[in-house]
Amino acid sequence: MVRLVSLILIAISLLSCKESEQDRIARFVSEWSGKIIGIVVLLGLTNLFFYSCRSESLENIRVENVICQPICGDDYIIGGARDMKLSNSILTVTDTKSDSMLLFFDMKAGKYLRKAGTRGHGPSEFTMISSLLGACSKNSFSFYDPNKRTYYQTNEITQDEEIRFTPVFRVDSIFPLEIQPMANGQFMATGIYDDCLFCLLDSAGRVQRKSGELFYRDEDEKQVSGIVRSQAYMFDVASSPSKTKFVAFLLSADILAFYQLENDSLCLIKENILSYPEYEYRNNSQHYSGTPKSVPLNYLCAACTEDYVYLLYSGKTFNEHNLGVFKGNLIYVYNWNGDKVAMIRSDKMLKRICLSEDGKTMYAIAYNPDPILVQFSLPQWQ
Repeated sequence: MVRLVSLILIAISLLSCKESEQDRIARFVSEWSGKIIGIVVLLGLTNLFFYSCRSESLENIRVENVICQPICGDDYIIGGARDMKLSNSILTVTDTKSDSMLLFFDMKAGKYLRKAGTRGHGPSEFTMISSLLGACSKNSFSFYDPNKRTYYQTNEITQDEEIRFTPVFRVDSIFPLEIQPMANGQFMATGIYDDCLFCLLDSAGRVQRKSGELFYRDEDEKQVSGIVRSQAYMFDVASSPSKTKFVAFLLSADILAFYQLENDSLCLIKENILSYPEYEYRNNSQHYSGTPKSVPLNYLCAACTEDYVYLLYSGKTFNEHNLGVFKGNLIYVYNWNGDKVAMIRSDKMLKRICLSEDGKTMYAIAYNPDPILVQFSLPQWQ
């Protein structure tokens, strides 16, 4: 634009023949500089207008504000919620700071029920619980203990009956961090692997095959050790109730990957990659030192129906929020084609979310300022 204005000034000055070159330029600048500046400003505003319209069209999604309603009274204490899942009428919360790692709530009665899963190294004791999921049996759950490399299932959870933890299988050949059951009777095992995203296990915990190429942003990063990239791109997985659709989501980067189970294979539906993990990789790094404190975290957890994926988002940095980075009040809603369709804004900071079986109610761990159970109704998106 500056170059264009200069050319106009020179061309018009050459058309005058009665004044000196210096006088002609001075007069022209005096008469036309204000007009030209106005044109430049107008063009700039026009570009800004069209850019704004384009940005809005790219993010033209529905926004809903929700108010959290406390539930299940106040006769319970949640120390450090790691996960929450619903099975029929029983809601279970895994607590990393309690002496018992599983808290149970009766949602029909609207009350705290009991706790189980003593912290320790004994036969029915645990030091870590992941992959919590409502099991097929009524009011029962399954989960995985990475330290024991064992996948467990509970009996039906009631007020009085003793809660039993039955080992389903042990994984010896690999070291998964999470295990998700699939509709075909197999299991998806995620962890820090050198050459794949998932290992697919049979019902006895044996590796049947590997699936998924490790993420990378360019050819330089592709040369980095798979172990390092697995750590940099570490992800969680959530499944649809039918266990035929899965979404992988990252904390360290804005990356989502949607999968469909077809026969015995996981087929990628769509990848949404808006950012990559921040780490030094160009010199073929041999270690991953974690997300820098100045970089915002992304997806904290997910809950799914057969039609939609709900992702709790952080967007905070350690520098500004310290441990508050692990809470968020924005929930992004996607369909299984990988399209963002809506955003939910909560009036409270949330740590974990899960859904009722009909998909009409969301339960969450909110901070008020201590962690409490809350619920709110979900809009219909269609």
